[in-house]
Amino acid sequence: MADLLECLIQIKGLAETPRRLGARVRRATEAHAFAGVAHVARRLALAEARFASCLTLMLSEERPALPSLDLASLAAEASREPGEWLQEFGWRRGEVLRLLDRCSAADLGRVGFEPARGPMTVADLVAVMLAHDTDRLGELRF
Repeated sequence: MADLLECLIQIKGLAETPRRLGARVRRATEAHAFAGVAHVARRLALAEARFASCLTLMLSEERPALPSLDLASLAAEASREPGEWLQEFGWRRGEVLRLLDRCSAADLGRVGFEPARGPMTVADLVAVMLAHDTDRLGELRF
């Protein structure tokens, strides 16, 4: 299991992602740049739904089978506006953070089984989430 202090720092990083994404939106003044932000916001929102599902299962069941974290397979509704994806991501991240805020040290060690990764703890999931955030925000080079 990831170190407790490391996990708490990672949770703070998760809380910062909506602000960091918002700063990039403000810098996206050209249409092609905003399209990039919309793409990243879409991917973050869809992934957040999957992460929330995994987290809820891990906190409510003993050693549950988790949905796949193969996030490349997520499909999206084409008709959504970019701002809607940004709002959805912010809302979903807030829900995830509220769940994590209620976690005890023992909760962070709860285990679920992800198809490709095998057993993983809530703390491991937090690390995966932060890595995903970092990768997605890294796609925005402005």
